[in-house]
Amino acid sequence: MRILNTSQLDLNLLVVLKQLLEEKHVSNTALSLGMSQPAVSRALHKLRVVFNDELLIRSGEGYQITERGKVLQSELDQVLQGLETLMQGDSFDPASSTKTIKIFALVPQATALIPKLFSELRERAPNMHMAVDTVPQHHFSGLESGDVHFVMSTAQPDYRQQNLYRLPIQKRDFRLLMSETHPLASKETLEVDELLSASMGRISLYGDTRFNLQTRLREKGYLGRDESLNVPISLTNFNLAASIAESSDVIFHLPTPYAKQVAKTGKLILKEVPEDIRSDKEQVYLYWHKRFQNDGMCTWFRELIKEVYSVS
Repeated sequence: MRILNTSQLDLNLLVVLKQLLEEKHVSNTALSLGMSQPAVSRALHKLRVVFNDELLIRSGEGYQITERGKVLQSELDQVLQGLETLMQGDSFDPASSTKTIKIFALVPQATALIPKLFSELRERAPNMHMAVDTVPQHHFSGLESGDVHFVMSTAQPDYRQQNLYRLPIQKRDFRLLMSETHPLASKETLEVDELLSASMGRISLYGDTRFNLQTRLREKGYLGRDESLNVPISLTNFNLAASIAESSDVIFHLPTPYAKQVAKTGKLILKEVPEDIRSDKEQVYLYWHKRFQNDGMCTWFRELIKEVYSVS
């Protein structure tokens, strides 16, 4: 296999080669590029040496392209565009782009944030594709591997994840979701003691026993260290919460934007969390990796998010 000696290649020669392969004529190429005919002839000679191929073979008034030349012609546009990007930065035109933007977000964040964002994307970049992954996983692994461009999450990266940027996009609190036939449904204001004796559903994304509401009750002294809420069901995602609540006496403690959305789908109602055990609002962030900080598409998408969600 012959190794190409790139030290022989002046990148400006590629511009000449592209024009030569289009014009198939030295004089016409010289006119198109504002060069002298001898300069174009010298460039062609150098290119033949570099690529070890005639590239153009004289034929009548012009030239015919060799098979090697045809291969180079098919690749030159992409190569020159890539070089321009490297030199000038990645330009991005949303109106004509066919790129895919990849996002990871758990169902509550996706439900609250993606529909409006996708609507704007369709308006401004109609040929782009949005791929949204909502399968529970470690939130930042996709950013570190390069599998996704963005993550929407309330989670905080650990100290080892140093190459992440973030933008605050929304704050959220929680509501209690229950069937409209639940014994507590008729109560205007719920008391903490009523929750202590109620049946609660837990969303356990990673199969563990963490339960934010239970933690809050312990912090406030309503539950002892070894005491627990009555939790007859645990789910590994949010999708079943609404139907379980509607068909049983189980109450779910859910992010408000998501709870409001699913409450529309069935015979369900929302209740405020008792004031004494309400947690501070959680901040939802948009995260991205350093590798995409200056990417044209990702820069444009971050600006779109700022506009859609009025982020300064």
